[in-house]
Amino acid sequence: MPTEHVHSSTDRRLRTEEKIISAAADLFLESGYKATTVRGIATRAEVSVGRVMAAGDKDVLLIRCYDRWIAQLQSGTYTLPVRARTGSVASARSQPASSARGRVKPAATSAVQNHLVGIFLPFLEFFAAHEDLSRDYAAALMRVPGKPQVFESLAVDLQEKLSSSLISIGISEAYALASAVALYDSYLGILFRWAASDMSLPEATEALSQSIAFHTQLRRPA
Repeated sequence: MPTEHVHSSTDRRLRTEEKIISAAADLFLESGYKATTVRGIATRAEVSVGRVMAAGDKDVLLIRCYDRWIAQLQSGTYTLPVRARTGSVASARSQPASSARGRVKPAATSAVQNHLVGIFLPFLEFFAAHEDLSRDYAAALMRVPGKPQVFESLAVDLQEKLSSSLISIGISEAYALASAVALYDSYLGILFRWAASDMSLPEATEALSQSIAFHTQLRRPA
């Protein structure tokens, strides 16, 4: 039947795209953005170069890989690779966030504040573990028109988690929803700052902690 044929073709296309994204993700992590080629992705996925280009160019594929990784981080199904780097992920977990330039401020201390920092920490750790690739990702977001999931479904999901935590400490729903959006925007802004500078993981965590500390003040309509 025609409908069955359409469904079968769609399923094959989706399976092929999944192979392409998986191959691209492996190569981006193994070799980096610049060393990864469309032909290399095609070879790894066992498809033609044309099939890869139908799924997207390198920028689009990198964004789609990050959409996948961010979704996995949000669902807790992504395992951060252990990599030795300056300002390691392990040390960032064990030490309070502070400024490397001498101006130390207290990190968020309440249970809810620490919980909110913990929601964002896997994403900051992923950036730290793959700094060069994440900088290429930030640049790709600027070059590619459209709305990746990080600005749509993934944003909504994370903002729901944030607003729920804010409501749990007595912040009104309207303020909690607005603060959740602001915190998400702060998180994205910090990542873009990081991509354009020599910001460290502790500095990024501290910057986010300061924003969280402000938004977790009890605020209700007068």
